[in-house]
Amino acid sequence: MHKPIETFSRRMRVESGFNPFAALDELYQQTIGHKLFSCSKLNIQKGGIGTAVRVYTSDEANYPMSELKEIVPNRWTQIVIEDQETFFANSVDGFADVFPDHALIEALGLGSVVNVPVIVEGALLGTVNILNETGYFDDSRLAVLGEFEAAAQLVFLLESKEAYSTVSDDIGVI
Repeated sequence: MHKPIETFSRRMRVESGFNPFAALDELYQQTIGHKLFSCSKLNIQKGGIGTAVRVYTSDEANYPMSELKEIVPNRWTQIVIEDQETFFANSVDGFADVFPDHALIEALGLGSVVNVPVIVEGALLGTVNILNETGYFDDSRLAVLGEFEAAAQLVFLLESKEAYSTVSDDIGVI
């Protein structure tokens, strides 16, 4: 039996044509557990203003990938963007003031959230978003988050490389 991180690593080494975000989803599901997993790519300007786009979701039917949306400075942006720290809340009341879609999240039976910033060389590339039922994220689950930081960084860098490769191909960069 392989450890979840070994399975993730093996998939990254030998599989082609798979979605690295799906492998990251599987890693977090096997270790922390979730009812909804998504990843958002962020484009941040000074002052925490910028845009976000959901580039992966484990539940396309109920919580689909999104178009660009404006990031409005608030408590969440201070924690995740400015301080580059993990945001978590174990109740809807803990995140309703920062997530405009909190009613949808609650309607899906989700009441706790963790948003892990993915940072490389000081730049915030995006967030890993893990949601579950109210009160789900205890200290033991939160403690595991740091163990997979490198995996998240790799996946986001691969996504950036893919986007760059596509643009480079379009403009003829070698």
